[in-house]
Amino acid sequence: MQIAIELAKKAVGHTSPNPLVGCVMVKNGEVIATGRHKKAGSPHAEAEALDAAGCAAKGSTMYVNLEPCSHSNKRTPPCADAIIRAGVKEVVAAMKDPNKCVSGRGFNRLRRAGIKVTTGVMEEQAKYLNRFFTKNKKEDAPYIIMKAGISLDGRMALSNGVSQWITGKESRSHARQLRRQCDAIACGIGTVLKDNPYLDCRTDRTKKIKKVIFDTHGKTPLNANIFRAAAPQDVFIITSSMPGDKLAAFYKRGVNVIIQPRGKKEVIDLKATVAELYLRGICSIVVEGGAGLHASFLKERLYDEAWLYIAPMLIGSDGLPVAGQMGLTGLDKAITLNENTITRLGRDVLVRGAVKYV
Repeated sequence: MQIAIELAKKAVGHTSPNPLVGCVMVKNGEVIATGRHKKAGSPHAEAEALDAAGCAAKGSTMYVNLEPCSHSNKRTPPCADAIIRAGVKEVVAAMKDPNKCVSGRGFNRLRRAGIKVTTGVMEEQAKYLNRFFTKNKKEDAPYIIMKAGISLDGRMALSNGVSQWITGKESRSHARQLRRQCDAIACGIGTVLKDNPYLDCRTDRTKKIKKVIFDTHGKTPLNANIFRAAAPQDVFIITSSMPGDKLAAFYKRGVNVIIQPRGKKEVIDLKATVAELYLRGICSIVVEGGAGLHASFLKERLYDEAWLYIAPMLIGSDGLPVAGQMGLTGLDKAITLNENTITRLGRDVLVRGAVKYV
């Protein structure tokens, strides 16, 4: 199962909206074939492994980190049927598929065909690997991660906006892995105007990451770096108003401009925006600030996870905080990180965990 999970990890960032799946086939104590789902539209891991095993698949044991599918779609037939036809004698799976079209049905079909099914092997590792997919299928919503590089006193920048570099090169290199995992990277217009970032995925040039800019008043420059080395249709500008000539120019280029009305507090409706992005095929988002955007996502309870890179320096109360005003009236209402891990990265530490709301 560990091999299956490691195989699945090789496709991180490339299978959305599908899950990450690896498969290992064993016979007489030896591995006879492996497979993995490489990208959406390509063969499933089980199908790839069965094809590699050929007639040797008969009487073998299959290890797979997710329940084999039992339904057909436009591109791939049911893996459960292929497993039955191949004569596999046992299937060992890490977790049940959260997709309601599959959940438990694949296992039931295999059992009815006389195949032994064992479940729950390395289940926690498998669930973490496919946490994006699980939320997508259970809530019809994207998985959203908060990412920030901060000082010991929780500041993302000096009072003049200078932030390069609070964290060290090890942290910055590690953080790029997160961009590779997600469908889209998001930031506020303040970051675009101040830093003019590219928001690309430098660790994987084959990754066409989508870019989401929260720009209430339509200030995104037509020549901003976010449009370089990116297809126009991969850029999403979320706004409530934009000058007509600029809006026409963006539409002509093929840029996605999503007009969202402002609510009572004169801010863009984030929940409606996130729902719209999901409908447009964005299944996971890493949000990189600024402070106001982080606070808004936290107040709306939209973050699922946080990655906080903490550098051993003090900036002071005049520095820019990682999150803006939250309006909390007691520590019992504070947002916490559960199931957190701490990783040393050069001089810095990464605190990572699931976001828990009261």
